[in-house]
Amino acid sequence: MKKMRIGYSTCPNDTYIFGGLSAREKDAFPGFDPVLADVETLNEWAMEEKLNITKLSFFAFFKVRKAYALLHSGGALGRGCGPILTSRPGADLKDLKDGIIAAPGNLTTARLLLTLYLGYEPRFRQMVFSEVMPAVRDGEADFGLVIHEGRFTLDAYGLRSILDLGRWWEEETGLPIPLGGIAIRRDLGERTARMVDERIRQSLLLAEGGSSLVKDYVRSHAQEMAPSVIQQHIDLYVNRFSRDLGDEGRKAVKVLLDCAERAELLKPCSLPLMAY
Repeated sequence: MKKMRIGYSTCPNDTYIFGGLSAREKDAFPGFDPVLADVETLNEWAMEEKLNITKLSFFAFFKVRKAYALLHSGGALGRGCGPILTSRPGADLKDLKDGIIAAPGNLTTARLLLTLYLGYEPRFRQMVFSEVMPAVRDGEADFGLVIHEGRFTLDAYGLRSILDLGRWWEEETGLPIPLGGIAIRRDLGERTARMVDERIRQSLLLAEGGSSLVKDYVRSHAQEMAPSVIQQHIDLYVNRFSRDLGDEGRKAVKVLLDCAERAELLKPCSLPLMAY
């Protein structure tokens, strides 16, 4: 197999899923060249069509559908795992219209969800996701959109949750929240897409089987996280939708796309969502 560049984040759910592709597990998964970056960098690279296969926010995926199609495995969907809007004590949702919101990137699903919730685009200040909570704590922003493991560490920054966008989405739609997916270049073809999907599933099975190399790989990219936070992160974001979106997962993605198009945040595209 020709070597393909595959991009994903350093977050524990991604390194857990893709560790088998990257941790030199007896060369079980040759042919991949891993590229690790934060989620918004991956989103921006997708806009440039830089990688063959990439993890990306669904909002970003919707914008690059002419070049990329969605794989069935490796994504981040679920319940009780959506973005959190945080603030210092004393702030209120009614202050959102005039407040500054620290956000982890222009192309994140978190930003899309908050815009859909409000019905308008608020005043976002973009930054790397790891800088969001410090910015709110230090008064550089009034609110913060928290993703990834941030939901487990709010208290350490003296912040509180004032809006759970995942819960709002679930109550509105009855569906899991689609956060990020794995996309592959359309020009690689269906056969390659099926093969990559199978390799990702095999990699996940390797992790679930307790591979010590995968465990070490996850820890090596999460050195600032406590082991309990690493495990919480994996438990929350790696689930049955990571193995296969299934009918429910695909429906959730389509409903989010429809919502974004109705809000005129996207240009319509007639190409199929899935690679096959």
